Amino acid sequence: MRTKKLHAKRRPILEKIVVPFTLVAIIVFSVLSGGEASVQLIDKIVAVVNDDIITLSELREITVPYLKKMKARYSVNYDEAQIKETESRILDQLIDEKLVKQEVVRLKIVISEKEVTMGVEDMMKNTNLSEDQFKKALAEQDITMEEYREQMKNEMERLRLLDAEVKSKVQVKEKEIESYYKEHMDNFNTPPEVRLQQILLMIPPGASEQEISQIRGRAEEIVQKIKKGEDFTSLVRLYSQDSSAATGGDIGFFKQGELMPAINEVAFSLYIGEASSVIQTSAGFHIIKVLEKRERQKMTEEERNKEIWDILYTQNLDDMFKQWLKELRKKSFIESNL
Repeated sequence: MRTKKLHAKRRPILEKIVVPFTLVAIIVFSVLSGGEASVQLIDKIVAVVNDDIITLSELREITVPYLKKMKARYSVNYDEAQIKETESRILDQLIDEKLVKQEVVRLKIVISEKEVTMGVEDMMKNTNLSEDQFKKALAEQDITMEEYREQMKNEMERLRLLDAEVKSKVQVKEKEIESYYKEHMDNFNTPPEVRLQQILLMIPPGASEQEISQIRGRAEEIVQKIKKGEDFTSLVRLYSQDSSAATGGDIGFFKQGELMPAINEVAFSLYIGEASSVIQTSAGFHIIKVLEKRERQKMTEEERNKEIWDILYTQNLDDMFKQWLKELRKKSFIESNL
């Protein structure tokens, strides 16, 4: 099922790639309050997951850069309660990561270096980037190719685990397909579609009129660069704050009416290859470019049922994976000391 951006949260293909969960030091940089960073020598076990542990420094290796980035983006200071809530949420994710990794080891799932190389090459091909360009895009997120390869390996292990433990149990019944079609009949009249590339400058929560004006000014400057012939994709990687920036800002196809009204009207009025002026929404300031258009078309019954099957399969798979993880937690020894 296609994930729709601009009106709902979307998972980025590269997810703004998170740094691997490796413990490198017990030095924690305190950057969450005002002033210069201070150094604290603090460490303790914050969670036990069966035979594995998660340390405070391991947790803060992720939370500190994340909160620092959020502070820089939104110009807000996080209070102690907000920091604690973020740490708790990320710790919960780390526990799930540990459980998944343990299952990978238990089932003897092994991903070869050749498979990782092929995965990286496929990603470069899909994003239409050379190796040097791809490394540069990673470097802009403070990620090395070695770190990305490790993340690729972890993701491939998870997918292999999903195949072994969950996918074989997922079913989509004919009655579900029929019921879904009756409830979403209008969606299968296949209205025109447009494929978009986007640059997004976000408006921070609680931003003043002056701050909003400054952000609009930066967006207008980007429009001028586009008009002077600068490459849209390069500008995406330089300026866009959307999660799709790592893959060039391509946010996929949208049907007529699926986009926010302000964007929908512009998107379907542009020619292929044409970029818009600045569009303001509640999310921020958007600059879009039309990559491709599809005219209205009728789906055959077979095509319609295949699309519905894909939608329901993805939904059922997601639900079953959550249930599988929930059951795995019940069978595991987990103790949190945060």
